[in-house]
Amino acid sequence: MTNLNLVRRLTTILAIDVVAFSTMSARDEEHALGLLATRLDMAGTLVRQHRGRVFKMTGDGFLAEFASPVEAVRAALEIQEAMRSANARAGPDDQLTLRIGVNLGDVVENGDDLMGDAVNVAVRLESISATGGICISGSVYEQIVGKLMLGAEDIGEQHVKNIPRPIHAYRLTIEGARLGEPLHPAHAAARRMPRARSLLVAGIATVLVLSALAGTFYLRHPAPTPSLQTAEPTSDLPVVNRPLPETVAGAAGPRTFPPAAPAAATAPADSAPRRFAAKDVPFVPDFRMRALENYARAEGAKALALNVRGIFAMATRRVDEDAARHAALDECNRAVARDVPRVRDYDRCMLYAVENDVVWSFRQPPMPPAPYVPAARPSPPIAFDPATAPLLQAQARERLALRYLPNQHDRALVLGHARFDWWTPSETDADVIRRNLQICGHLTGRPCVVYALKNEVLVRTPQSMRVTDVLTPQDISGLDAGQIKALEQYLIANDWRAVALAMNGRIGIVSGRTSEQDATAMALQACRDAGGTDCAIVAIGPFMVAPP
Repeated sequence: MTNLNLVRRLTTILAIDVVAFSTMSARDEEHALGLLATRLDMAGTLVRQHRGRVFKMTGDGFLAEFASPVEAVRAALEIQEAMRSANARAGPDDQLTLRIGVNLGDVVENGDDLMGDAVNVAVRLESISATGGICISGSVYEQIVGKLMLGAEDIGEQHVKNIPRPIHAYRLTIEGARLGEPLHPAHAAARRMPRARSLLVAGIATVLVLSALAGTFYLRHPAPTPSLQTAEPTSDLPVVNRPLPETVAGAAGPRTFPPAAPAAATAPADSAPRRFAAKDVPFVPDFRMRALENYARAEGAKALALNVRGIFAMATRRVDEDAARHAALDECNRAVARDVPRVRDYDRCMLYAVENDVVWSFRQPPMPPAPYVPAARPSPPIAFDPATAPLLQAQARERLALRYLPNQHDRALVLGHARFDWWTPSETDADVIRRNLQICGHLTGRPCVVYALKNEVLVRTPQSMRVTDVLTPQDISGLDAGQIKALEQYLIANDWRAVALAMNGRIGIVSGRTSEQDATAMALQACRDAGGTDCAIVAIGPFMVAPP
């Protein structure tokens, strides 16, 4: 008899399992379980950062759900990157490798648990994934096409245990032909034969959140407690913007700027350690730089740990490096527990340096083009009002009204990807801008934008269209170096400006306009002049937009 009370819904399931964990456990069970807990906690943090939810632990793995297949795949990529980074710095007994499967399908709710065919398929996809790899179903593949930049090897129809029908599957790879390219007739007939295809992705940045262990001498923020969240910019803030061409036509269209060299790729997290330099340590307020310089000069076994809010601790003159690591982490985490009213997953301290080598597993926080704020502000001035600011959730608006507006310290509100907002006080405008941007970039994996400095708005909010996100150059795929350069210049302008994108990839970028309507009209015209078909406005000012 059919149970009419069953709740069914469509969701994306991610299944994670550790490779050969039983063998590791047989060698040293207590050590293996401790390592497993640390690594799965790291993975769970990344799941939550991508709006996912772990709904079941499976011994040496877990099952998680996501509303978005794109976010599920991004989380899977970042989890595998985090594991590779952790393994690169770990000893032979601390290596832990995962397989991941991702499936989109119908599930049945059972309290907080989920059941059904979609869950079973995700588990089976995980079982056929390559070691350290990710295997996705055809249903997930169709949803991420045009959104991610990686390869997908089509491994055809797979017959897996306890699933009565074949499952079309793909293994994510680094290389592959662009998705949508026409297949050779001989290949089209061989649907089941493996072939590589690429998924266009709007720039994935890795945000790795590693579990903390233990730290001795700590330094924290000034007296005001951070009210929302925190980030850091680069110390020197230029006071003059670079000139921006009024109109830039993309692709085949004319340009009024010299083509820029492609940006250097970010160094992988598992590259050789960098030498410690106080100025390179993110999140820490400028007035604490002297302590970091003292660490660089300290002798003996030493280590430094920090958290995303800029709290840090250092242990020097220890018996050995291992003792220094544990002392620094332990004291740093104690300081966080003492000074942060509500400790989140991302508040755990991270080991930044051992001796004078940087061992931090994270990439440097992505930052917007400098200068980080416009040289000129909107005229007449716009007073900050949480009720009218874009991309804020209701709770954020309430917190800003209660804590940000009355605060008398230097402070900046930054907005980031997926409706992320963060602010924290500091000593100077330059310091608060740098730190808030660094923290926001670290937690979202993408450059953020400074919306307000103290109680004054720095950027205009579109009124003709709905703001959906913060604009970054990687949001628009297929740009050449010159177009990326133009977009970076666009991002630091301080007037009405807009970006139009065509179905055939042509782009129009316009700045220096006196009204929103003029900017959007000129951007559409620039897009059409470049040979664009079906041009549409995708950004106004520093924001991605959509029809109201």
